[in-house]
Amino acid sequence: MTLCTNVRDLDLKEPATDHTVFVHVKQIEAERAPWLAAQVGLTVIGDRVMAPY
Repeated sequence: MTLCTNVRDLDLKEPATDHTVFVHVKQIEAERAPWLAAQVGLTVIGDRVMAPY
């Protein structure tokens, strides 16, 4: 798992003006994202983005 905070992409090239957490996980773990967000009272926003291999 990779966590990037206050950015919009994994390359850290697009800063976010709000507080965000961009989570990068293996494809098989992607279904856990809604559960993870719910643990802190939040929801997933945006679409799933698949990283190139």
